Amino acid sequence: MRNNKSILENERYLNHTYSNEAAPPSEYPNLLAKWLLDNVYKKPGKIADFGCGRGDYLRAFKLLGFEPYGLDISPTVKNLSGFKVKQVDFINDSVPYTQEKFDFIFSKSVIEHLREPTPYFSAIYESLEEGGKTVIMAPSWAHTYWGPFYIDHTHVTPYTAQSLKSALEMCGFQKVTVKYFYQLPVLWKFKWLKIIAKLVAKLPIPYSPYNTVPWKISNRLNKLVRFSKEVMLIATAEK
Repeated sequence: MRNNKSILENERYLNHTYSNEAAPPSEYPNLLAKWLLDNVYKKPGKIADFGCGRGDYLRAFKLLGFEPYGLDISPTVKNLSGFKVKQVDFINDSVPYTQEKFDFIFSKSVIEHLREPTPYFSAIYESLEEGGKTVIMAPSWAHTYWGPFYIDHTHVTPYTAQSLKSALEMCGFQKVTVKYFYQLPVLWKFKWLKIIAKLVAKLPIPYSPYNTVPWKISNRLNKLVRFSKEVMLIATAEK
């Protein structure tokens, strides 16, 4: 049974967290989608974004020739024109969330919000075609345990590389790999620059939104500091 109170709370959360003021639109979804096409998916196909929010990645994948499908807990997902979309409650709905089958599934910054992620992983597995691939991204507990993980008060389940790998394998996924992922596109092209990011991460430099920064800091510098410290996990797996 759908929990209306839960949906309302999540709608408020999404409207606040992903407002244009809190998270201004940027080129990042296009860059990440292109990186995923080149390094994971290898070719366009039918793809579902589990937790599509305001549709940034739906638009990015469509530009690359994918056939995108979006699922989200917020009723506002129905306002995304030009895409197949479905409102689902990732916490209370029974699985599978959709009868559609997909070549690829993408999920970013969702699983850390779920106290019991197994039904979610199972829904992803059931929604994939045989041989289909999924990408799941979440904050790395090894890099955020000291505070940044809880910048978002709705984060409830942390993941290490090993715990995420085990969770996916328990749900039947094959060829599971989990790696650390820096959300700094320059590092995707020039991997040797990671040494600079690792050095920045060790410095006690305040950054927004984790700290109240006492001086004006450029957006570019703030992103360098933040995403050198706040490393993600990226899991790839096949059915």
